[in-house]
Order: sequence, then structure tokens, then C-alpha cells
Amino acid sequence: MENVNQEPVFIALNIGINDLKFNVKIVEMQKLKAIVAIDFGDFVIKGFRVNFSNYKNEEGDELWITPPCYRDGNGKYRPIFYIPDKDLWEAIRKKIVEEYKKASEAHFKKRLDVSDLDL
Repeated sequence: MENVNQEPVFIALNIGINDLKFNVKIVEMQKLKAIVAIDFGDFVIKGFRVNFSNYKNEEGDELWITPPCYRDGNGKYRPIFYIPDKDLWEAIRKKIVEEYKKASEAHFKKRLDVSDLDL
């Protein structure tokens, strides 16, 4: 008879930034520009936000990327997903911005019925 109380076996993920799949949903709001989900293969993290910022980032864009978070009882936002490795967070942030720009361009071309030849 099989032991049903066995604990699951966890393995370390060895994934490169280019192995991640980004699903960008464009949102046409004043500050919120998009919601992004990152697919790691066996699981997906939803809720990364692309926001408009009054300040320019290192690339000169006025975009601010935030990880998924929740609002606590005191009204303060707390992260659900945290990356302690700053270099890894920066690589993911840059990739989110890159994917957002592609999705945004495609979204507005379709919405405004514009082709590359019209530009």
C-alpha cells in the first residue's frame, strides 16, 4: 500500500531570464498601465504592475514596476513576492519594461488600426 503522507519533493529551479514567459495585459488607466504575469513553467506569478511615474528610471522611461502586493489593515502595501537578489530583480524589472513596450505598441496599433506602413 502506498504511503499517502509522504512529503512532496522539491527541486531547485535553474531558470534563466530568457526562459521566463511574460503575459502583459494592457490597462488604460491614468497611473496603472499594465498587469504582468510571469510564467516559470511549473507555476505563474500574477500581479506585477507597470505604473506611470513622475520620475524617470535609468532607461529614461517614466515607468515604475511593482511586484504583487496586498494592502494590510493599516492601509500599507506589503509585497507578496520578494526577490532579495537586487541584480535578479533589476533583470526582471528590465524584462517587464521591455515586454510592456512590445505589448503596448501592439495594443495601440490594433486599437487605432495602424500598421507599420502608416508610421
